[in-house]
Amino acid sequence: MKKIIMTGLAVVLLGAMAGCSSQTEIKKPVTETKEVSKTTGSSSKDTKTSGSKDTKTSTDTKSLNEVKIITLNEASEIYTKAHPKTDIISMELEYEKGDFFYKVKGVDDTNKYKMLINASSKEIKKDKEKKLESDDKVNRAEAKLGLKDIQTVDKVTEIAEKEAGAGKAKEWQLKKELGVTFWEVEVKDGHKETKVKLDAKSGKVLEKKQED
Repeated sequence: MKKIIMTGLAVVLLGAMAGCSSQTEIKKPVTETKEVSKTTGSSSKDTKTSGSKDTKTSTDTKSLNEVKIITLNEASEIYTKAHPKTDIISMELEYEKGDFFYKVKGVDDTNKYKMLINASSKEIKKDKEKKLESDDKVNRAEAKLGLKDIQTVDKVTEIAEKEAGAGKAKEWQLKKELGVTFWEVEVKDGHKETKVKLDAKSGKVLEKKQED
């Protein structure tokens, strides 16, 4: 009789231990489910950050036809109003920090000037004046830019982009050398850059250089 009771107790104890063991095994999947959920949340957060960066990049690559800017003549007038007794020797249009700017350079007999104008708001961002050094002195009559009958920024952009074959114009320079006034337009397509030099009045392509 005692042997039967002891055997019964052993069976009960083994059953209890088996029950505890199976309860412990059931808890594991619950913990694993929480970890998967946490990882998914983190992945979602990374996606948002990536989306934010893409938006910023697209803003940083604005093309000229996406914004309204003042003309070359208007930028010239802003400069001349501030420095009426000087001659403009070069003008540039460039994209920087999310906006377009005109950079106007001028000279008189003793000083050189550089003005930075926001091409959208007409605001003068910088206006610098510096003494001319001996090697800076130029023949004002020869270096002076004449803006009469000059091809517009929009027109030279169209010509330069067509000549480059692909990409968008990002920088424009109007200069005068050896009596010839010309535009130099830089077109960018990814890491590839093409510089197109055009006669400022006729729009004829004078030179094309490609850099990878």
